[in-house]
Amino acid sequence: MTTTNCGQFGTAVSRLETTNYDSPTKLEDFYFSNDRERKKLSDIVYGRKKFPYASVNGILLWGTFGSGKTTLARLLPSLIEQHAYAVSDAKPFFASDAKTMGHFIDCRNAQRGSETMKQLEKTLNALCFYTKNRYHYVILDEVDNLTALTQRTLKSIMNEKNAVFILTTNYANRLDGGVFDRCHWIEMSGASDEELVLLALRIANERGVVLDDNDIADVVQRSNGSMRRFLNGIDDLVLEAEQ
Repeated sequence: MTTTNCGQFGTAVSRLETTNYDSPTKLEDFYFSNDRERKKLSDIVYGRKKFPYASVNGILLWGTFGSGKTTLARLLPSLIEQHAYAVSDAKPFFASDAKTMGHFIDCRNAQRGSETMKQLEKTLNALCFYTKNRYHYVILDEVDNLTALTQRTLKSIMNEKNAVFILTTNYANRLDGGVFDRCHWIEMSGASDEELVLLALRIANERGVVLDDNDIADVVQRSNGSMRRFLNGIDDLVLEAEQ
């Protein structure tokens, strides 16, 4: 870990060991609520924990807005393939290569009724886009937008033994209990204030500028846990300092 003096903030310790601030490509590029959450997901990704196992074949990424849940959800299929199953040519999952890595559903835009689940069932039963470990990957982004009845149908679909489900939500309390029970829960509620301060200082150092502690503190407070708001706020400060 890296330790840096942070002025009025004292000493901060960072769990983030990367410089890929806005384009993460590996698990270590993300902040988690605590080290326990990071280790839980790391054990799955690196094959130390059996997954799927004992009727749990889902990963639920939940937490505040802007904490990287959707980005991580898109990356997880290739990360699990590469590390847990030693597939060297697994590619990051994006909508453009859905036939290679799985099926992505944006639950904000999908029909919120049973038709969405019917299409998913048809996809799982008909299309041959198995990865080399013989699993379908299904990503349901902002799954809390599905109706209660649709979520109950999803619970039944999650009994599919050759599928891995990756779900994201800002509101875990809105999920069906059966869906919740079929998932490992990974909280992503953003970095601590000290971690964000340290990250701001690292970015400033790389850009060759000095930022005011009070300005950094203001960006951290206004970001309210959102990494996208934080990074854009720090970029504004850096641009001002460069002029």
